[in-house]
Amino acid sequence: MKNYSRFKKEFEDDLFPVLKKTVGIGLILIIILVPAFSWVDYYYYPEYFRRFLYYRLGAATLAALLFYLNLRSRSFHISKIIGILGYYVVGICIIMMIRDVNGFETPYYAGLLLVFTGFISIVPFETKCHLFHVAILYIIYIIAIFASKDSQVSKLFVVNNIFLLSCLTILLTASFFNYKKRFEEFLGRKKLIKAEECLRQYATQLQENVEESESRYASVVNNAKEGILIISKGKVTFYNPRAREILTSIGIMPKDEEIMEQLPQNMREAISKAYSEAISSGKSTINQEIELEIDKHSKRWFEYTLVPIKIQKEPASVLFLRDVTARKQMENELIQSQKMEAIGVMAGGVAHDLNNVFQIVSGYVQMGLQLAEKGSKIHYYLGQIEKTIGRASMVARQLLIFARKDESKKEVLDVNSQIVSLTRLLHRVIPKMITIDLRLSADAGCIYADPVKFEQVLLNLCINARDAMPEGGRLEISTFKTKQVPDDIKKLSQDLCDKSDQEYVCIKIADTGQGIPPELKDRIFEPFFTTKEKGKGTGLGLSIVYGIVKDHQGFISCTSQPGKGTVFSVYLPACQDLKEHVITGLPETEPMDASNELILLVDDEEQIRDIGKNMLEQVGYQVETAESAEAAIEFIRERGDSLRLILLDLNMPGMGGMKFLEQFNKLFPELDVAIIICTGYFDKEDLSKVRELGVSRVVHKPFKFSEIVPVIRSVLSSHQKEKNKSV
Repeated sequence: MKNYSRFKKEFEDDLFPVLKKTVGIGLILIIILVPAFSWVDYYYYPEYFRRFLYYRLGAATLAALLFYLNLRSRSFHISKIIGILGYYVVGICIIMMIRDVNGFETPYYAGLLLVFTGFISIVPFETKCHLFHVAILYIIYIIAIFASKDSQVSKLFVVNNIFLLSCLTILLTASFFNYKKRFEEFLGRKKLIKAEECLRQYATQLQENVEESESRYASVVNNAKEGILIISKGKVTFYNPRAREILTSIGIMPKDEEIMEQLPQNMREAISKAYSEAISSGKSTINQEIELEIDKHSKRWFEYTLVPIKIQKEPASVLFLRDVTARKQMENELIQSQKMEAIGVMAGGVAHDLNNVFQIVSGYVQMGLQLAEKGSKIHYYLGQIEKTIGRASMVARQLLIFARKDESKKEVLDVNSQIVSLTRLLHRVIPKMITIDLRLSADAGCIYADPVKFEQVLLNLCINARDAMPEGGRLEISTFKTKQVPDDIKKLSQDLCDKSDQEYVCIKIADTGQGIPPELKDRIFEPFFTTKEKGKGTGLGLSIVYGIVKDHQGFISCTSQPGKGTVFSVYLPACQDLKEHVITGLPETEPMDASNELILLVDDEEQIRDIGKNMLEQVGYQVETAESAEAAIEFIRERGDSLRLILLDLNMPGMGGMKFLEQFNKLFPELDVAIIICTGYFDKEDLSKVRELGVSRVVHKPFKFSEIVPVIRSVLSSHQKEKNKSV
């Protein structure tokens, strides 16, 4: 049957009540008729009457038990099993009686036929289920007869079985069509139910539409998120609750005929013009924006749509008014975010170019210092230039921090010393009417942090404190060491605060300024959130502070009272073991003959290549240069066997450094060459990737060649030791 397997489970669930009922009726018939037909035993076989009575009563008892179980049945399959068991109970009972009387010619086959007939005609099973169980019982019947004492087959037995099999064929055929009809009726009912449901939904929808049309105020207009106004003959004749809210928010007390006159001038002119066009030409005005200046510090944006309609055959218009201030603010924030992202990308690129320039200038200065006589004015001037380059490179690094493309250079910092050093700068950026008070605990100790980023955290917090005290006040910076972290921080960072033995250095920045309102306090670390006037703050300062503190496994909290000041508390892990973090410099290496060391310097800047070649050759290295990654690969193809080290710039035109590393490992897997990256711009997220590609060290531009030479020696020495171990 088509779709039977698809809807079998649903069909059986639908058929279950009928099955349960028919199985119950069949079992009742067994309980009543099987014992009742004992008169046949008495009439035909009085000598077996008592034995057969036991058979019949046993079958009736089992049928009664099955009837009870069927009453408690809750599924199609349980009732099906019960019906099949009842069928076998009465069938086997009759077969046992046939066997006992050597039933080749017994009339009890008629009783078996009744069992088959009742099973097939009453119980609604699939035809294959009927056929299977009829076949099983018939086989049992044949086996029982041929196993009886009298094994001579009579003509009556043959005739009876032909009749029995003919009846079974007819019954099974009828069963097939009956079951098929039931299934088709089920499908019909299903379709009918579906159609009725569709009609019901359609009728419900029609009813809802009618109710919606009739209850315009309650279901549409009154609950609309837009303000809806009807304008007729130049007057507002209707407005919904949302329109009342919008008008009230801009200072208009709605009175139907006076609303147009009360509107702000630019809004009134725009709506009046759109209304005139709608009345004269039937033209709609869609999604037009109006900007209203509420006061000096706030603006509101509204979007309106005006559509011409007819009311009692008179021309009118529907005005839809929506407050889109929140959307415009989000759009402005998105534009600002994209602008800052673009600035960040540009800052990274500028920092890279600056570092290349600084590297060139620094290289020539270092060469000049080698030639200049110590103590001479030229030597002094060159030394001052070198110091200036160092300060300028810190500016470039701050650009990289802003662009979030900077790799942290953490080192052991004495917190009090860093704050004292920063105070000198603070006196230049904080006006004299603000007193700077240092309360530094002698045992505050050290932290393991990036000095530039640590300075940025303190500087941002101090500048925020300055801005909160426009008329003067007191800025207090205090430090102390503690194991106690405030409960509000523990709730947010429980996974890091569970270490009861962890000590923290706490730096508190307290001011006596305006304070932060409670409703704004939870948003102060959000990017682009600021309470400063336009043009006086980006809202990035505290979000960058928060990110840096988290990057250093620390915490930051804020307490504030409006009019009484604000306290920011920064908790950074104290150094547990200074030996773990102290940078002891490069490992000592054994003296080696540099004349046998061939180095390939890959950089797109000609001057950097010239300086690098000159300086490295002065200390005895053989140096070749390549202006691009492509040229470097060609050089390696020709002279790769004698190459010991590659000094590689990452950011170059063409293939670039990162692609070069991938191609180098792919094209020259057999070469044993150390690689040092020398770059002015390095994304810290790429650090793990370049290590996987075989990079030994990353050196940031600008660097002194007096610093890079020990790095080269260390890398070559380590590389040689690893090579010797592998051999």
